[in-house]
Amino acid sequence: MNLVSGAFGTPEFLSEEPGIFTWDLATDTVYADSALAQLFGLDPEQTISGLPIIKYLDRIHPDDKPSVAKAISDSVITGDPYRHDYRVFDRSGQMVAVAAFGRCFRDEAGNPSHYAGIVFATNDPAPQDELSAHCREAMKIAQSSGLQATADALEAILKELAKPMPSDAVPIH
Repeated sequence: MNLVSGAFGTPEFLSEEPGIFTWDLATDTVYADSALAQLFGLDPEQTISGLPIIKYLDRIHPDDKPSVAKAISDSVITGDPYRHDYRVFDRSGQMVAVAAFGRCFRDEAGNPSHYAGIVFATNDPAPQDELSAHCREAMKIAQSSGLQATADALEAILKELAKPMPSDAVPIH
């Protein structure tokens, strides 16, 4: 297990090994280790041989994709370091909250050429499932207000949200 400092300096134990990657911008090929393959639910042999960036973007939660794409783009354009928290789907379809750090490197002419970084799972459940949190709160309000039919419907929704996504399913973009 890995120990990292979480929010406010409190330690968080992580069960996943951090994943390391390098993205060759000219060929749009991301070379990554097996830890990143596991986090993103991808084939380890393919990640080591290189995959297009879209294969990774397809595994990011649809609600998080726009902010991730913008943050990466900004980092490539400005050269500033990248730091972002988002959610990905692993091979079983479960959402995994991750934190990513990266930086774009430039060639001798100053053009962006390579992007390298690290991604690791976090134990922060809040960004991992905001919809479930909202549904739980709405269910409590419905129950305390005597709206049992609404509370029952929200409970059914929470049960569906808790089910893993099928491994062959691709999130809707």
